[in-house]
Amino acid sequence: MTAIQPQPRFTIFVHLTALPSWLALERPERQQIIAEHVQPLLDKHDTVQVRWFDAEAWASAASDVLVATTNDLTSWSDLFEGLRDSPLWSVPYFRVELVLPTIEDGFADYERRTGQRD
Repeated sequence: MTAIQPQPRFTIFVHLTALPSWLALERPERQQIIAEHVQPLLDKHDTVQVRWFDAEAWASAASDVLVATTNDLTSWSDLFEGLRDSPLWSVPYFRVELVLPTIEDGFADYERRTGQRD
């Protein structure tokens, strides 16, 4: 009998730059856009955990980093497509600089699956 292997956990780092169109909005307007357009997507794709980090005070390459964690890449892809259709990208309010998908402990998962542990 073979043991069921756990699904790999993916973490996707999305580097974003807030554009002047976003920065010109009053904070209540920003909150309204998130509530109307982003939160429903997050609720719909609840197998993807999303965190948002501000970076502009420490970096110039990106102002924000979205960090998504999931073991369901289809749900991640669907969420990302929804975000592309939302005002965040379609107005646009943000520019996507980099999408960096990673596998948490990928080397350990590889070693476990291939028996390459010492």
